[in-house]
Amino acid sequence: MDTKRQMDSIWIAPRRNGGNWTIQDYKALDFSKEEDWQTAIQMFEDRIRGRFLDIVEQIKSYPYAGFAIMALDCLLIETLEQFKQGKEETKRGETKTYFKNFLTQTAFVEDFDKETAELFYTHIRNGILHQAEIKGSSRIRIDTPKMVEKAEDGQGLIINRDLFHKKLMSVFENYLKELHEGKDQTLRDNFRNKMNAICHVSTGGN
Repeated sequence: MDTKRQMDSIWIAPRRNGGNWTIQDYKALDFSKEEDWQTAIQMFEDRIRGRFLDIVEQIKSYPYAGFAIMALDCLLIETLEQFKQGKEETKRGETKTYFKNFLTQTAFVEDFDKETAELFYTHIRNGILHQAEIKGSSRIRIDTPKMVEKAEDGQGLIINRDLFHKKLMSVFENYLKELHEGKDQTLRDNFRNKMNAICHVSTGGN
């Protein structure tokens, strides 16, 4: 099999009804047709559910699963922000802005301000990525009444991982709804830019 055929056969997501979506499936779409936009959005949904949300469902009842769930949620936040902005990847120095924007410009704004969003980025996201632990006095819990609370010393955050994940799912589902409706063409164009990058399609190439 030649290199191009090997590339086109790469799986990009599990299909909800069995099998897998491939790069070739995406390249075959005609974005002048609304039905193909809907198919592309379904590919994206299947990718996110297969890589993130379905995994969380499988592990959420495990003791001490909060760390793994929060790690997946942090990856998903960055992924969704890349799709919303149409970015192939997060450039050096942009990650903090991505997280602060996400936590203060989506439904999370009910729970985060700029200060707590930065604490989340520093103690939770960076702690998980760089030290494989939550930093400072911040903690991941399952038994707190609020999704986000300040730690007793005022220097960290207490995050209820179930409530956090539930809110993240609602943000994801709202993003899907906006994509399906197609009222915001810039949102769709940015989504397509990111999907093109995933599937190694040059801009305007399909």
